[in-house]
Amino acid sequence: MQSAIEKIKSIPGKCILERELSLSSISNIYLGVLNDVQAVIRLDLFAASRLAIDRQHEVNILKDILHLDLAPKVLYSDISAGILIWEYIPEAESSFVGKKFYPDTLYQLGSCLYSLHSHSIHKNSVDIFSNSMALYQSLLEGSSEKTLFNKAFDLYKELLRDGVNKVLSHNDLHKGNLVWNQKYYFLDWEYAGVNHPCFDIASMVKSLQLNQSQINEMSLGYKFGNKLFHRDKLHQWIEFIDYLEEIWKISIAKIS
Repeated sequence: MQSAIEKIKSIPGKCILERELSLSSISNIYLGVLNDVQAVIRLDLFAASRLAIDRQHEVNILKDILHLDLAPKVLYSDISAGILIWEYIPEAESSFVGKKFYPDTLYQLGSCLYSLHSHSIHKNSVDIFSNSMALYQSLLEGSSEKTLFNKAFDLYKELLRDGVNKVLSHNDLHKGNLVWNQKYYFLDWEYAGVNHPCFDIASMVKSLQLNQSQINEMSLGYKFGNKLFHRDKLHQWIEFIDYLEEIWKISIAKIS
């Protein structure tokens, strides 16, 4: 397998790997420098090609939403080589300590979500979420695994019957993919695509362990009323997300 040092030799200009940020069976992510700009460098491993994701689609989305100032700027991409480099956004400070948030930060989080969800969906947008669900279904072969998937998929279908239009969603929002530097930025857009808006909202509620008062504050920034922030609705979405996290772990283990 080609080493990280060997892999970055194909990148034009001067690219330096400073330290490893994360390592998984899918990709290695480094903090580094590209042509004197502090950058995050993601190098895909072979298993990434077996996921139902589309790296070019990811790059296209990041470029398309650049004006929204929600995500890091793409500095370089080579899809065939499995390389994506984006500008590093330092986290000046955490927007929360424990379960306590600085004033207005939850409002701003809701505003950022609304900005993303209000952005028009490109007519050629890839439905990464549906493709991923289809992949998971094909990988879960055991009887107990199939039962788990069927429970999740039946719940998802039921949740989609509320008549709410799908939007451009991040689809992988959690604390680890949030950066606060005077405002929120979202990281890791590989699963971004069309989905129900409550998937992103419930993901944030679950990861940040928001209480009802905090959920209400986030809903004010979303500017869509409280229809999507109803406690019972979000509880059901969180149940689906719990199922999906277990399904993802099983699937990744099999792919790896």
